[in-house]
Amino acid sequence: MEFRLLKTFLVVAEELNFTRASKKLFLAQSSVSAQVKSLEEDLGVRLFDRIGRGIVLTDAGEKLMHYARRLEDLSEEMRADVTSVRQLRGSLTIRMPETLAAIYMPQVVERYHAENPDVQINFINCSDARLREELNSGSIDLAFLLTDDILSDNVTELVLGVEPLVLVAGADHPLAGQSEIRSEDMQGQTMLHTRVD
Repeated sequence: MEFRLLKTFLVVAEELNFTRASKKLFLAQSSVSAQVKSLEEDLGVRLFDRIGRGIVLTDAGEKLMHYARRLEDLSEEMRADVTSVRQLRGSLTIRMPETLAAIYMPQVVERYHAENPDVQINFINCSDARLREELNSGSIDLAFLLTDDILSDNVTELVLGVEPLVLVAGADHPLAGQSEIRSEDMQGQTMLHTRVD
């Protein structure tokens, strides 16, 4: 399996579009398609399903994408170590709820990118039950959660803060005029809340 084919696959997997991927890689679209086909033949699996004019990753493609990212990071780490260049390179994959990302991350990302311009930051929405598996396998590097559950013995956890919970209701709701609401007051009420799994 050639590393260049994995790099091409990774760009197509991230873009989910052969045309955009070919522009990003500075290759003809036919070359990108041929490289992906060659990789599929080498592995003996389909990596993408064609749906209408679009493409989606198959299960095998999802698995390969995680390995390809790890290999790309390892390649960058090896290059930096061998050439004694200490600037960070590669990618940083972060899983977190969109609400936290929108509020807290813009300034953090801007500062991090200014200090590490060769690191690609990938954000993934956090409403996925495979979080523990992804952290343990190394397919994601970092996760921000709205929970106090301990994930795993193999995962380092750090409490960064406490987010206050606020109840919001329409002005005509029976609980809207109360100065204090107890948990038993919430029995039988319809509630919308953020998923934290």
